Amino acid sequence: MSDKKHGIDSFENPPNQEYWDTRYKNNTAAWDLGEVSPPIKEYVDTLENKNKSILIPGCGNSYEAEYLIKQGFTNVTVIDIAPTLVENLSLKFKGNPCIKII
Repeated sequence: MSDKKHGIDSFENPPNQEYWDTRYKNNTAAWDLGEVSPPIKEYVDTLENKNKSILIPGCGNSYEAEYLIKQGFTNVTVIDIAPTLVENLSLKFKGNPCIKII
């Protein structure tokens, strides 16, 4: 099986850390909406407990995490495999005690 649209040659050898890191270094993450995903935003807007622990695996540019923090959430954790992205997010959210970046 092949998914040339996203540059994946085979699902037998799934994309690894280098694959994802290259996408963020070269700014070629074609799936990046550039904003919080509308269905996730809609769901977040229904949450009342701002102290809930929220985990966002494969967080990408973390538009959702940024939105959560702006809405007053205090316990957000984001995880991504791409070192370049993790470094960028660490700078973006530097000093913010409401978010943990892994």
